[in-house]
Amino acid sequence: MMVRRGLHPDVITYSALIDGYCLRGEIDEAEKVLDGMVEKELVPNIITYNSLINGYCKKKRIGKAMRLFEEIQDKGLIPDVVTYNSMLQGLFESGNPAAARELFNEMQAKGHTPTVLTYGILFHGMCKNSQTTDALALFRSLVIRVYCEEGLLVKGKELLRKMEVNGCLPNSFTYNLIVRELLKKNEPGEAEILLEEMINRGFMPDHATFENLLVRIPNVGKDSRLRTIVLKLTSVERKDGKISNITSPC
Repeated sequence: MMVRRGLHPDVITYSALIDGYCLRGEIDEAEKVLDGMVEKELVPNIITYNSLINGYCKKKRIGKAMRLFEEIQDKGLIPDVVTYNSMLQGLFESGNPAAARELFNEMQAKGHTPTVLTYGILFHGMCKNSQTTDALALFRSLVIRVYCEEGLLVKGKELLRKMEVNGCLPNSFTYNLIVRELLKKNEPGEAEILLEEMINRGFMPDHATFENLLVRIPNVGKDSRLRTIVLKLTSVERKDGKISNITSPC
């Protein structure tokens, strides 16, 4: 109708139409709209593809969602948190918790900050896939995060040590939270100790922690432990070969 009236739909219009079809579960219709969009030589953006990926995941067509996820990166588009959230939910819903956790690791490695929704998807997905132990570890890590964000660093460190006593070793997520907070509080001595412990257990600083470390290097001496640790990071390989890890068994 728009065309008959002399109006020409743009990328926003097509993307909205695709999203509408996907929300109704009419994926085939959404694909037709995408084809028509390309025929008009309009270039789909990440919002366009996010709608399709979410639609595929909702219909449990995870294989197609994964192929599109890889395809958009080949085209030069960068997945955002919305993309990752849809993929994580789709993987958990289709019974692929290991793949979901690997994707979460990739998400963090590429510098994307998980949202509250991301953690909700993880927690619900773990519980649904009978990974209650890992879900509990994630919950405790999130409690530590809240302590750190509220400035209750002492309580965060206390909970960290209680987790160890109870046989639930800290994971990369937990270590990174506390190290970053220590650096923000200008407590490099304690941060160095925790960093060494973290590295010795096979975990690496994530993107945000590493940035916090790098800005401090010019201000420390050549023989400082912090500089030594950063140099060590370039030669340490994680035990599981990943940049970051979501949970460790309790």
